[in-house]
Amino acid sequence: MTTIVLIHPNDHCQRFQVFAVYEAPNVHHAFAQEEISSRDDAEHVARQMMETYEADHFRRVIRVGERIG
Repeated sequence: MTTIVLIHPNDHCQRFQVFAVYEAPNVHHAFAQEEISSRDDAEHVARQMMETYEADHFRRVIRVGERIG
């Protein structure tokens, strides 16, 4: 199973991060990491990764209280 993860800026990293995670029994592998300053660019990269890696899931990580709309 492949999941694309988009992480919004936080105290740890001030840029958006997009990466792919592959999980199978006894296997957990993150790959194709990108750090991006613009939200629109991060969304675009995430969509491209969804298609490129034929991802099964998408996950967004945001800070508590952050508006995403």
